[in-house]
Amino acid sequence: MLSYGIGYWFVGAKVRVECKDRTQKLLYTADGTTDATGTYYINVNEDHGDETCDVALVSSPLGDCKTADPGRDRARVVLTSYNGIVSDSRFANAMGFMKDEVMSGCTMLLQSLMEEED
Repeated sequence: MLSYGIGYWFVGAKVRVECKDRTQKLLYTADGTTDATGTYYINVNEDHGDETCDVALVSSPLGDCKTADPGRDRARVVLTSYNGIVSDSRFANAMGFMKDEVMSGCTMLLQSLMEEED
């Protein structure tokens, strides 16, 4: 049994594990939802060593934060026990949604970071 976790700062985000074969045919899906700690767990009871598997964002519970951040909307996971990893737990890279409105202070922060790069 494999389990996966990712942190969010809110409860109720929907995520999905998708596994495809070499021709990109979808072979397996399983859904999960973030809990009160902002973590999700999806139990996968079979080996997907010959498949490419990703965790993907499905939906956000926040009305003003529903657009998945391009490039951070999915994360690759290895779902096999035949790779030398002792634990059955896997962790996906951070994913996230974007706010509809720019938060106050973001523009100044970005400008200061750009000045430091020069």
